[in-house]
Amino acid sequence: MIDDGKSLERELNRKAYDEDIHSLKLYVKDLNSVITELRHESSCILKAHQMHMNGWRGQAREMYDALLDDLDRVEFRVYDRLRTVKQRVAEEIERLQLEAGEL
Repeated sequence: MIDDGKSLERELNRKAYDEDIHSLKLYVKDLNSVITELRHESSCILKAHQMHMNGWRGQAREMYDALLDDLDRVEFRVYDRLRTVKQRVAEEIERLQLEAGEL
C-alpha cells in the first residue's frame, strides 16, 4: 500500500485534537477546584457571621448586612459565570471530539 502522507497527517491532527481536549479537561478540573475553594471560603464567612455578628445593631449592622448582600450577589454571579464557562468548554470538547472522529 502506498502512503501518500495523508494518514500521517491525520494521525498528527488527531494527536493535536487529543492534546487540546486534554488541556480543556484540565481547565475544567481547575475550575472545579476554584468552585470548591470559593464554596469553602463562603462557608467560613457565613460561620464567622453567625458566631460574631448577631449582637450588632444600628447603622453598623445595616452596613454589614448590605455588605453581605453584595457578597452574595457577587458569589452568585461568579457561580453563574463559572457554569457558563464550563458549559462552553464542554461544547468545545464535544466539537473537537467530533472533528477528530471525522479524520
